[in-house]
Amino acid sequence: MPDGLYDSTERQYVHAVVADGTLHMSGQVATDADGNVVGEGIETQTRQAFENVGRILEDVGIGFEDVVKVTSYLVDIHDDYDGYKTVFAEFFDDPLPCHTMLGVADLADEAFLVELEVEAPLPE
Repeated sequence: MPDGLYDSTERQYVHAVVADGTLHMSGQVATDADGNVVGEGIETQTRQAFENVGRILEDVGIGFEDVVKVTSYLVDIHDDYDGYKTVFAEFFDDPLPCHTMLGVADLADEAFLVELEVEAPLPE
């Protein structure tokens, strides 16, 4: 498990798996290495979630430029869309990955505002 990520195995949750040459990432949220929620606003939480994504990408030897698909779940998609997109642009340049954004009623913890799933092929 990459440094800086919460060890979630006791919750029967793994951060990512590699299958058929592709990295499939479970939903990443705004937690620190101790499992504490980082930030109360969408920009802070999105940045932390993407930093967690980056730790996993780095652990398998790739970067954000290798990501082909992002699925984003936002609790308040209409109010938080602009703040989310501002942070998204800090991590991705052209060509952008495929990206789906969904508004959801709840996430696993009531403090979470955003959750990210990412897929990326691994080099052969």
